[in-house]
Amino acid sequence: MGVRISVSMSSSFPRITDGILAGVVKGQNLAGERLLALSSAEAPMDDDGTLVAAGQMVAAEVPGDDAEVAFDTPYAARWHEDQPLVDSLGRRYSGNSNFQNGRKSKYLEDPALQNKDELSQIIATEAGRG
Repeated sequence: MGVRISVSMSSSFPRITDGILAGVVKGQNLAGERLLALSSAEAPMDDDGTLVAAGQMVAAEVPGDDAEVAFDTPYAARWHEDQPLVDSLGRRYSGNSNFQNGRKSKYLEDPALQNKDELSQIIATEAGRG
């Protein structure tokens, strides 16, 4: 007389990885929203707030997509880089503007670099919840 045991294992790896990837997408979008808020607080204010109002976060929809933060006005890049330039009319612009109330150039790049650990943690937290 013998003892026989049959053991089978079903894998739930696809379900687990799908959850993690969905969490990454959610985390990217939350991190994008956070970066937009941080950047908007530093973006120079023009007379009517057009630049700050133009800030937007384009959400990632599926794994492999990136969430994107953008400010889309004709002068957004110029104010972000705030470098010396000569415009199409030959006028010279020295750069190094003194924007009001602590607002500044590099209003998107600096918050992204200065808060990279926080933004990464948002993504990691959501991936872990997946």
